[in-house]
Amino acid sequence: MRTKFISAATILTILCGASPTFGQPTPSIEVIRPPGSLELVGLIRDDRALNQAHDVELQGDLAFVPGKGGSLAIINVRNPSAPRLISSLVDPVEYADAETVLPMGDILLLGTRDFFALDISEPAKPRVSEKIADRPRIDLINGMARFGNHVLTANKSGYVGVIDVANPRKPKYVEALDTAVAGGPKMPHDIAVWGNHAIVVDSQQHQPSNVFVYRIAQPGSNELLPAREWTLTGKVPNGANSEDLQGANRVVVWGGRYAGVGAFQPDRVGIIDVADTTRPRTLANMPVCDIDATGMAIYGSMLLVSGGECVEVIDVSDPSRPVSVAQYRGGRLFPTRAYRKDGKAPRYDNGHDLVYRDGYIYVTAQNDNSLGILRITDPKIRALAGNQ
Repeated sequence: MRTKFISAATILTILCGASPTFGQPTPSIEVIRPPGSLELVGLIRDDRALNQAHDVELQGDLAFVPGKGGSLAIINVRNPSAPRLISSLVDPVEYADAETVLPMGDILLLGTRDFFALDISEPAKPRVSEKIADRPRIDLINGMARFGNHVLTANKSGYVGVIDVANPRKPKYVEALDTAVAGGPKMPHDIAVWGNHAIVVDSQQHQPSNVFVYRIAQPGSNELLPAREWTLTGKVPNGANSEDLQGANRVVVWGGRYAGVGAFQPDRVGIIDVADTTRPRTLANMPVCDIDATGMAIYGSMLLVSGGECVEVIDVSDPSRPVSVAQYRGGRLFPTRAYRKDGKAPRYDNGHDLVYRDGYIYVTAQNDNSLGILRITDPKIRALAGNQ
């Protein structure tokens, strides 16, 4: 993420009661809008097991949280009010930049600077089943998406990797697409798959486009095409205004035709119509409740976004008119406003990724080495998610 100094979003945070600091962090006041819509019910912090907590995924009673500091935490969330650390893998070198996970039963796929398959049949004793190292083609994996027996990885090193997971315990490296060669993303940051297409977003700044659509299989086919036969069918152009999607960080798809894209350069969320994959078009573009849009998930008509010191619920029942319906800012979930690492300038990208289940939002706080659990108390907001 980028270094950020005083911005409009920071000023808004000051007005809401949290003050930025360039030295020691200061406590952040809890702000919930509308009052009573969200409630922090669970919180677990561990500076070792949740070192720069990044992604989060759920499977059964377990939450899996990789940390960029070189960690993976396995947390029991059967009782959302009392999350409990079961086990962790911690190695700042072996698991450096652990950023994304994908659970597949007894196997957990972990993306770091390498690709791991972890045996989690005994959650208290996770162990490596397979490791794939092939830099720079497999490196800095920030997002993963499954297509049939393959997993596609968005690698910030400049590639989309293809991994065969027909046998998840022994995944096999197949190939990698150098996306920039054919005019695609220079720094793939996330990937989403629907039908026979994939959307890849680019976190590079000052680009003519940051959202790219690829055809990765023949219509109606479950067989992935060789990467050399993928077709870059469309791009979402950036203009010269603050509603661009520069620094696109996250992407989700729903309804067979819509995509949500989070961008951390203009601190915005874009809703894209991809029904015509040759001409994807922006339907709406809105500012997020704080800086950055580093976490995103979709459930029914409920789009969840996290970034800075905020979690936001957006109603996308009408994709062309997204409406922010709930926000949680600061509080015990995001107690710090600034984060300094290795003497560098402060960074503010705290709230990072999130998932939803049964009325609860699970969200990572990267700078506070935490996983927080929010309960949606408003039944009308929960209803947006449908039966999810």
